[in-house]
Amino acid sequence: MILSALCLAGCSENEDMPAPSGNAIGFSATAPKGSRASATTTATLQDFVVYAYSDTEQIMDGVVVSRNGGSWTYSPPVYWPASTVDFYAISPKIDGREGETSTSTADDNIIRGIPYGSTDLLYAVSLNQHEQPTPVNLTFRHAMSKVAVMLSSTNSKYDVRVQYVLLKNIYLKGDYSLPNQTTSETGAVGQWSNVTQNADAMILYAAEEPISLTTTPTDVTENNLDASFFVPQKLEPFVFSKTGNFSGSYLEIDCEIIDKATGERIWPSEHTPDYLLLQSSSFGRMLFPLSTPEVASWEQGYSYVYNVVINNSYIVDTIEFQPGVIDFTTVTPY
Repeated sequence: MILSALCLAGCSENEDMPAPSGNAIGFSATAPKGSRASATTTATLQDFVVYAYSDTEQIMDGVVVSRNGGSWTYSPPVYWPASTVDFYAISPKIDGREGETSTSTADDNIIRGIPYGSTDLLYAVSLNQHEQPTPVNLTFRHAMSKVAVMLSSTNSKYDVRVQYVLLKNIYLKGDYSLPNQTTSETGAVGQWSNVTQNADAMILYAAEEPISLTTTPTDVTENNLDASFFVPQKLEPFVFSKTGNFSGSYLEIDCEIIDKATGERIWPSEHTPDYLLLQSSSFGRMLFPLSTPEVASWEQGYSYVYNVVINNSYIVDTIEFQPGVIDFTTVTPY
């Protein structure tokens, strides 16, 4: 049983197969409820790619199934064989820019080289299915972790202007193995491996026109670089050093605070340590840990919300910071 060429969307059924005598295979799909609009739900799922195997052959090889009103369609139709069928599906279609693949077996269906970014990768498995007149139900799960960074300022006297936001020292890429278990069942989740590329992920770039914070928290991971979905991973404790050497996983925010009444910049100022100043810029750098007592790792199928409230401050330590985690998977909690 070989699952290959996930980078290609297409249909490779054997044109020499005998004429079908039974029902054509149809599909229905459900996806977990998302915590935010950018997460894929049953209502927003538009297409998925299917690989299907009988006891003797592969009967679907990267078949794209698309929403058509209230149903799911693909062409040409594939008919049920006499034996049982195992179905594996992913959404959206993975192309060469988003991932790579390898030759896999029933026990090792792997999607390789999945990067962080704007793609909410879903997967579904339905095993040992027999010929039936009703659609094959595919229960999709989220493979990635969703991360939101919410910025706000509650002090109306000041204009807090943000230029860059980065997630520092996190893993940006990994491989994902689909489970050899039907995903509607409890605990049927895939596994991440070969998590690599420890680097920085920029989630906000506003160099030409910095954003001004308001009392309403703004999710800076949306409507800019759209980097919201990340490889699940352990977060390393942040080590803060006044010598300017920092380690661990942390959030980096470049900003300045302006007094609205006078137009004077009150942060950074002459009191700001050198290690928080930026060369050739009026902005300073604020640092916050990604790893906290409540959140030591990002898990697949969970949405993590980091709330940062920036008001008047001369030093980073007085900035309000409250991380939280929201489970955005509502189908069979795990």
